[in-house]
Amino acid sequence: MRLIAILVRSTIALLLLSLGAASSSAQSTCSITLNTGEEGNVTSKRGEIVTVCLPLNSGTGYSWQVQVGGDAMTLQPTSSFERNGTIPGASGVTRFTMKPQTPGDYTLVFMLVPPGVTGAEIGRAFVGLHIQ
Repeated sequence: MRLIAILVRSTIALLLLSLGAASSSAQSTCSITLNTGEEGNVTSKRGEIVTVCLPLNSGTGYSWQVQVGGDAMTLQPTSSFERNGTIPGASGVTRFTMKPQTPGDYTLVFMLVPPGVTGAEIGRAFVGLHIQ
């Protein structure tokens, strides 16, 4: 009976690991990766997924946020954090994903915000987005 319990737990653990690998591989590739203080440009076609990746260490409590208003209201990027590995506090990237529908030129401002502080930021990254 004990052996069966161990086998069941092992099977569940393997299943969870494979689901985790499948979900991270299902993430869209980064259209651009930027660090604090950097800026870059992306050109894409209308209706294509655009993903902006911003490196972050998950254990610090800092977070990337898109500046509210302006082009962010039009593009409506959604964010998610993807950790590199399973160790708590591991580095990773915050992904801002959007699917622009209207051709034009857009500017997005991303702010690196410390934990527990409202309205403060320690850095920015800028993305110019040209949609054809």
